[in-house]
This record gives sequence, C-alpha cells and structure tokens, in this order.
Amino acid sequence: MSKSLSIFPVKRRRLYEEIVDQLMDLIISGKAPPGTQLPSERELVEQFGVGRSAVREALFALQKMGLVTLNSGEPATVIAPTPDALVGELKGAVRYFLSKPSSMRDMQGARIFFEAGLARYAAQHATAEQIKTLKMALDLNEKSIGDRERFIDTDVDFHRVLADIPGNSIFATLHVALLEWLREQRATSGTVSGAREMAFRAHREIFNAVSAHDPDAAEAAMRAHLNQVADYYWQAAELSGSS
Repeated sequence: MSKSLSIFPVKRRRLYEEIVDQLMDLIISGKAPPGTQLPSERELVEQFGVGRSAVREALFALQKMGLVTLNSGEPATVIAPTPDALVGELKGAVRYFLSKPSSMRDMQGARIFFEAGLARYAAQHATAEQIKTLKMALDLNEKSIGDRERFIDTDVDFHRVLADIPGNSIFATLHVALLEWLREQRATSGTVSGAREMAFRAHREIFNAVSAHDPDAAEAAMRAHLNQVADYYWQAAELSGSS
C-alpha cells in the first residue's frame, strides 16, 4: 500500500442518525413539505427495520432542529424552521462562549461589523415607505425613554427595521440571533446613567443619515453607537465585578 495514502478508521454512526438523514432528505427535497404528517412511530419502526428507541431519538433530533412538531399520540408533522429555532439550537453553546470576556468582545465586534453594513445598505437603498417605518420606530423609541423595559423593546425594534430593509431572510435571522445572544449586554449597559438618552440620540443620528441617503454617515453613526453601547457594558461590568 502506498505510504502517501491517509487511511482513517470508519466512524460507526448511531442508528438514529441514519434515520435523521433520510427524513431530512425528504424534508429538504420538498417530498415532505411543511404540513406533511410523517408515518407513525410504528410505521417508521417497520419501514426502517429498527427499534422504537432509535425512531424516537431521530424524531426528537428533528424537533430540536425545528423541522417537526411532536404531539403525544400523533405522527410528527413537518414544519418550516424559524429564526427562533435556529437561535435556540445554539443558545447553550453561545452562552458558554460569551462567559469569557474575550468572546464577548468578539461578539460585540461581530455585531458592529454586521449592523454597520446594514446601516450603509439602508442609506443606499431604503425606499420612502421603509424610511417612514424607521421613523415610526424612532418615535416610539423616544416616547419610551422613561420606561426601561419598554425602551429595550423599542430599541430592538428600531434595529430590526434596519435589518429588514435588505429583504434578506438570512440578515433578519442573524439579527435576531445577535440580539438574543447579546441580551445580557443590553440589560447591563442600560444600567449606566444616561444610557437610554444616549441610545436614542444615536438612533436619531442613524435615522437622519439613512433618510438623507448618506451611507458614510449612516455607517459611522452606527459604529459610534454600538461602540458606545459596548463601552457602557464594560463600565457597568467592571463596577459589578463581573468582567
């Protein structure tokens, strides 16, 4: 045998993984579109020639992926995955990742990079109707400055409108994920005195740049805003001794 060949042991796969692959192929190919009821557990056991435990494990794995729903006594039903399902799948791993200060800084940097691009795109391409929607979100954000929880909600909505402008479902999903993963940052940075007022002023600057179709100003305003949010987070974390 040639010494140049690299041979590795074959990994033995568990039975349920084979079942997951076959069912996923049916779902992804469109042969089992959303709304389709899969065969019952008993039928799947017979068709795959495996035990009930392997079938159940496969169905639970598909449920965790957000591809099927399971109701007691009924066959699994195929559903279209949602951003919530995608975020939920990674939630535990991301929480562990963000427990380290260096990883939190990396995530903050990723958000700045991503949302600065969204602001630039919005300034270049937003329609009059989209700018109107952004203004409505800005107005609601201003009205909620005195209510911490409401302000957080309207803050998220303002950024979500920007993420929706490109009409790209992947951007919208990534935005939902980033805000979910950085939930602690919002809560912590919001404890700094004047943080809400600062955030609103930053949102207003971003809006003004977008409505003026000035991509450089929009990107710069978003970078300045999110850098300030990150600075507030580290100030608050240091005071609390959690950094």
